[in-house]
Amino acid sequence: LLIMHHSRGFTLIELLVTITVFFIFTLFANHNFSHCRKTQQSYRTSIELQHSIHFARAYAISNRRPLTFCGTLDQQSCASDWSKGALLFEDGNRNGVIDNADRIIKYVPLSLNNAKLRWNGFSGQRLIFESMGITYASNGTFTYCELDKNPLYSRQVIVSRGGRARLSKDNNGDGFHEDSNGGIINCPT
Repeated sequence: LLIMHHSRGFTLIELLVTITVFFIFTLFANHNFSHCRKTQQSYRTSIELQHSIHFARAYAISNRRPLTFCGTLDQQSCASDWSKGALLFEDGNRNGVIDNADRIIKYVPLSLNNAKLRWNGFSGQRLIFESMGITYASNGTFTYCELDKNPLYSRQVIVSRGGRARLSKDNNGDGFHEDSNGGIINCPT
């Protein structure tokens, strides 16, 4: 007697169901990964700014030197764009330019992907620390926003006149961080 074994493959229906389930799983995983990436980038940027401001304040006090903290595109000069990084340097004449007597203290790479960081303060596009650690008319707010302006990922770092920085929080538990006035963070255009 000859026994024949039939090898059985997938039917067209089984194959379509498998592909559909895989596609749905991939969409779900991609959405969650994107959410995690955006949340991490907003958190990382806020923490990095807060630490840099605390460092600048401590450096100004311990070295009795005025400092400038500004956005930079080339790691050598100030720019109004903070998306590539920030520069901290001794600024004896407080003019926001690295002169001969000034020196760079720290470069903070930010490399923001699909996001913007803006400084809104009384001294223009830079934050100036006096040798006593207070700001020189520079209290204000850093606002981090995704390019799509989704408020779920918007964050702020609020800098007081005393040179201290604090992070925005979600005080009411709705999933959105509030600005210093208690409203949802408004992304500038």
